[in-house]
Amino acid sequence: MGTHDEGEVSRRRFDVADAAPLLLDARGAVTSWTRRAEELLGYRAADAVGRGLERLLTEADALRAPEVLERARREGGWAGLLWARREDGGALPVMARITPAAEPGGVSRWLLLLSEVGEDAPGWNMSRSMLEQMLGGSPIGIAIVDTDLRFVWSNAALARFGGGPPRDRLGLRLADVQPGLDSEAIEAQMRRVLATGETVVGYEHLGHLRSAPHRETAHMMSFTRLDDDRGRPTGVYYTVVDITDRHRARQRLALLDRAGRRIGRTLDIVRTAQELADVTVPGFADAVTVDLLEPVLRGAEPTADGGPAEGVSLRRAGLRTAQWWGDAPDASPVDAGDLLAVSAGGGGRLTGSPAVAYPLGSPPARCLVTGRPWRGERAEGAGEAWTRALPPAGGAASVLIVPVRARGAVLGVTTFLRRRGREPFGEDDLALAEDLVSRAAVCVDNARRYTRERAAALVLQRNLLPHRLPEQDAVEASACYRPADELTGLGGDWYDLIPLSAARVALVVGEVPGFGIDAAAAMGRVRTAVRTLAALDLPPEEVLAHLDDLVARMAAEEDPASDGPDGSQAVGAGCLYVVYDPVGGRCVMAAAGHPAPAVVLPDGSVTFVELPQGPPLGAGGMPFEAAEMILPEGSVLALHTDGLLAKGGEGAGGASVARGVSVAGGAWEAAHAGEGGGAGEASEATEVEQAAVVEGAMNATGAGKAGDAGEAGEPGHARKAPEAEQAADAEGAETATDAGEAGHAEKVGRGGRTASTPLGERERLRRALERRAASLELRCQAVIDALVPDRPYDDVALLMARTRRLPPDRVAEWELPADPAAVAEARRTANRRLADWGLEELSFTTELVVSELVTNAIRYAAGPIRLRLIRERALTCEVFDGAATAPHPRHPRATDEGGRGLLLVSQLSRRWGTRFLPEGKVIWSEQPLTDPGV
Repeated sequence: MGTHDEGEVSRRRFDVADAAPLLLDARGAVTSWTRRAEELLGYRAADAVGRGLERLLTEADALRAPEVLERARREGGWAGLLWARREDGGALPVMARITPAAEPGGVSRWLLLLSEVGEDAPGWNMSRSMLEQMLGGSPIGIAIVDTDLRFVWSNAALARFGGGPPRDRLGLRLADVQPGLDSEAIEAQMRRVLATGETVVGYEHLGHLRSAPHRETAHMMSFTRLDDDRGRPTGVYYTVVDITDRHRARQRLALLDRAGRRIGRTLDIVRTAQELADVTVPGFADAVTVDLLEPVLRGAEPTADGGPAEGVSLRRAGLRTAQWWGDAPDASPVDAGDLLAVSAGGGGRLTGSPAVAYPLGSPPARCLVTGRPWRGERAEGAGEAWTRALPPAGGAASVLIVPVRARGAVLGVTTFLRRRGREPFGEDDLALAEDLVSRAAVCVDNARRYTRERAAALVLQRNLLPHRLPEQDAVEASACYRPADELTGLGGDWYDLIPLSAARVALVVGEVPGFGIDAAAAMGRVRTAVRTLAALDLPPEEVLAHLDDLVARMAAEEDPASDGPDGSQAVGAGCLYVVYDPVGGRCVMAAAGHPAPAVVLPDGSVTFVELPQGPPLGAGGMPFEAAEMILPEGSVLALHTDGLLAKGGEGAGGASVARGVSVAGGAWEAAHAGEGGGAGEASEATEVEQAAVVEGAMNATGAGKAGDAGEAGEPGHARKAPEAEQAADAEGAETATDAGEAGHAEKVGRGGRTASTPLGERERLRRALERRAASLELRCQAVIDALVPDRPYDDVALLMARTRRLPPDRVAEWELPADPAAVAEARRTANRRLADWGLEELSFTTELVVSELVTNAIRYAAGPIRLRLIRERALTCEVFDGAATAPHPRHPRATDEGGRGLLLVSQLSRRWGTRFLPEGKVIWSEQPLTDPGV
């Protein structure tokens, strides 16, 4: 055995009752043997007495026996580990202790104590003094309670938790020693251990100790039952470990995790600031205010408002107080309409963004200037002017102000407050608060940047949309636009109402795929192109054909390396173009990848137009087709973008993007294969009539992209269907019903392919449109509110128009022969009608216009000639002839005898133009009514 083993054993203590004693003489021979030694080694007394110590040891330790005895004589004793040899030859490790045993007469003897060193050896049971030394000096709080749960013993470490030294605890219960703990819950654990004998390990408990009454501490406790020799419980032994640091670290991590999940869920500045306040109350603070610079709320760059005398002005964007914040006896009352609105739960929330001002030199103002946090032990109520901006209460025991700083700029300040009776903010709390605020600051700055971009895009789009709908007599119109929510971004939906010649009006609704400023800019380009094409008085299908070419050309000419607006943004756009004529109630429409309109008839029933659906703009594919119908006076056309019927996250913007990407060339034709037959089911016409109608529509629309309408000799620009067949087709569509659509009327166009809104979405729209309102404007708003949430995924445009009819006495039409003598009769007839209308002051100019237009028709055209006057908000003069050539005004020289006709017309008219029809053309001139009372 080495020196180390001897030293270790010498410091160990064991009970004498468990050791086997025997006596050795001065030479080391056994002189006395005991029953305990016989049980340990197996030798009987007769065999053991007289043996030397070396004969009781194994061969290795037998050689060391003389040295051990010599050290015992020299040092007065010896202790160490030896390997004893049992009577059966086995080796047994024992702890040996040799001490001198003096007897009268000077006889020298040695007392040898042997104790077994096995795992279950009773010789290793520690003595009471050793146990008291180990338990009393332990840094862990340890205590023993009896079966009545009263203290019978505790160590000095437990006194650090408060409650006095161990002797003061004797006979007391836990509630007497630590009233700030939940003693009932702890004693319930002790009773369970006493009843079951099962040890409880790792029981965590929160509370306030007497040693730190204002600081919440966390402890981990373990309980073990103590039994007597007969197995009866005598008490509970428990340990207490302070895990406050570990508990707070877990709380900080949990708070940071919760903040990461709850702060910045939207791109709304005020909501993000409120989320910061909500996350930190009541776990971290009892009251929190978030004050931001006013430019930040507008999306502008942060700049402090106020001068040297006024201090700093901010806006309160977030506020949260705990339920108990205002319960202090000296708490100030909350003024009505002030910063707080008391909720049902008792807490306070911000109801607006009121202004708050901090004097120069105050802690919040210093934080704004320096960008560094400030921590104070308490906030003075009346002595500090800046505290008036804090939530009213009886004062705060601790204040922590952290600047809201992101990307090198200070956006505002966040103030954390703790009430009296709670531990003041420490350095760890400051670090945690800075981490929380820095996370929120990045979200606030992202929301600020988005607010700026969204505001710019919204202003752009608002300016690109009509500020007000133009006044005209064809329809009563109202429009509503609702932008998408802040997460999706602004879309490219638009609507328009364009007055045309002959008192007609064009109703347009469309959308450009994508979101943001690029979508708004692309929308503006497409809308401008539509208005330009509308001025040419082209049929709807030809307007869409030219628009499709324009969008495709814009995408082809776009430079991929350019940083400007992308021309391909408009590819995949949808558009619905409707022309309504109030003279006869005729309505013609065509669609390019866009939902068909709904019609509310005068009796309140809602029908849906089965409109031949063309490909999205710029995608190419089949030519566009038109649908025609006669609308009764008082019917309401509802034109809308597909966002009106989008459900939840199924935004129309995503569908629009998919249209622009996946539908190209012949892909659109394949996607619409097999959708025909709608017209054949709805109309009562014979197969021959249907074929003629379809052929006429295809001829009319198929040539829409072949060339300009003004080119002569292109019969493809004329629709071949006779007027009788057009009327029959419109009448058949008007009366057709589809049993599968719950009996509502289906308007059927002249084409075979149609695109319809799903039945469920149609029913939703039908119910919304059937609701009546005091005005068309209120009805339009009611439809939006019924179908679209306040923050929709996709933006929505809805244009509603109630049709009107011009009274027959406001329209006059005459057939004229192709004879120059008819010019004078035309002038006289027009003068008489102007006299009937009370427009004698327009007679002179009207005579000139009628004379020139009729003369040109007789001179250059062939076929019948018709003259028509329309009195609306302006006086329109139209001359129809059978020629397909477009007239061009000339600038004659002074010596020329002719060529001044159209020049005079352009000078005498407010506007004039040419409109092509299937059977010819119409040259029209429009003059303003000079008499406001007419």
